[in-house]
Amino acid sequence: MQRKLKQKSMPAWRARAICVRGAWWLTVPVFVLACLQTVEFANAADVFNGRQVYEFHCQSCHGEDGKSMMPGIPDFSSGDGLFLPDPDLLNQIRDGKDMMPAYRGIIEDEEILDVIAYLRSLQQ
Repeated sequence: MQRKLKQKSMPAWRARAICVRGAWWLTVPVFVLACLQTVEFANAADVFNGRQVYEFHCQSCHGEDGKSMMPGIPDFSSGDGLFLPDPDLLNQIRDGKDMMPAYRGIIEDEEILDVIAYLRSLQQ
């Protein structure tokens, strides 16, 4: 003789709770993808590209490996002129300073940050 099992029904509030609790993980990837499309990530500076830009634009005055060739120009190999934060150095290179011409529109900001990273690496 087979016994018929009575199937218990779940209360409606319990079914909704399981659905809501079980579906939360679907919102996380959607949220992350939305953030990735709206947030611009900061890239680390490229020291190797900085060296190339430095050799092309800066080496004639600041010298090979940052050793200045002319009086009044900072010696980057000893850290002269690099005590400022990167945004301040970026503005100085963009706008020019004393005898140095402005590089706004000639060198992109990312390339200037690469040059700053290269100059900081010369001290090590």
